[in-house]
Amino acid sequence: MDGQSKHKHPNYLAVFIVLAIITAIITGVELMSKSLPIPVEYLNVFYIAMSVTKATLVAMFYMHLKQDSRVYTVLFGIPVLFAVFFIFMLAL
Repeated sequence: MDGQSKHKHPNYLAVFIVLAIITAIITGVELMSKSLPIPVEYLNVFYIAMSVTKATLVAMFYMHLKQDSRVYTVLFGIPVLFAVFFIFMLAL
């Protein structure tokens, strides 16, 4: 062993495709938002939820938090929870 624990490498292409699909959905909804009978408040919540989902995927797989110690996940997660809380409060 070289001192590093062995872990399975994530499928970066699959994560990229999921991120691209989420981005395409957000873009499509934004382009059609004027013709959709959905209140702006609901669209804002949708955009925030999709952004948090994308940020979580990037942190988990590209920043390797999924394979790292839970301490780092908590250290990164607490400020994210505060940011999400403040964004939702501003959106209301």
